[in-house]
Amino acid sequence: MKAMITGNNGAVAPYVNRELKSRNIDVTVWNRELIGIDNEEEVYRFIEETKPDIFFHIATGPIEWLEYIAKATKKLGIKLVFTSTVSVFSEDKTGPYTPESIPDAENSYGVYKIQCEKLLKEVYPEAYILRLGWQIGSETGSNNMFDFLCRGQRDNGCIEASSQWYPSCSFLEDTAAAIVGIALNYESNTYLLNSNRNYSFYDIVNYLKRLHQQDWKVVETNALVRDDRMYDDRVPMKPFDFS
Repeated sequence: MKAMITGNNGAVAPYVNRELKSRNIDVTVWNRELIGIDNEEEVYRFIEETKPDIFFHIATGPIEWLEYIAKATKKLGIKLVFTSTVSVFSEDKTGPYTPESIPDAENSYGVYKIQCEKLLKEVYPEAYILRLGWQIGSETGSNNMFDFLCRGQRDNGCIEASSQWYPSCSFLEDTAAAIVGIALNYESNTYLLNSNRNYSFYDIVNYLKRLHQQDWKVVETNALVRDDRMYDDRVPMKPFDFS
């Protein structure tokens, strides 16, 4: 089996790449420096020549690129997996959210992802849409929660963490396993990927502090009161257990 993946310089895609290879799946990484994204014919030709069985579009890029990918994969009969986000839901409202919840974001990133989801449903209705929460890694230098916390401590001398905010989040390894597992074993649909059932942001920060033996100064606040947890019983993700 062969897979193609975009976004390999980001936070999520490298973990998906490793997960695929651990299952003996050949992976082709889309290198934007070598293969353009703004020419529909070039996009189609590259996908046609590579002949992946599954295409994982994880990169952030122009919506036109997604459109070209969707048209090509649909025409070529290739399974398409697109990663979206919990940010499709408004920051001015509260969850929890289920597969039946209607996206209503106002911020630019959430609106962008809503537009991507809408385009997919029009161009390639059989594509997979996987909404992800905040990803937790173990290293700095990429867009993940651990990096955010390290920078917060460095820049501010402390980390303010709300005990009244319940975010959607998962460890990157678990997210990658779920993304690949759904792509291989589930019917196409919109899925919500979240490992956090019970913990506030304050709880999570303190757990990561212990786990990584950091000397963070964690300050409990209630500045953000919101439930951003996504629930989807179909998704095979192990819930957090910090006991």
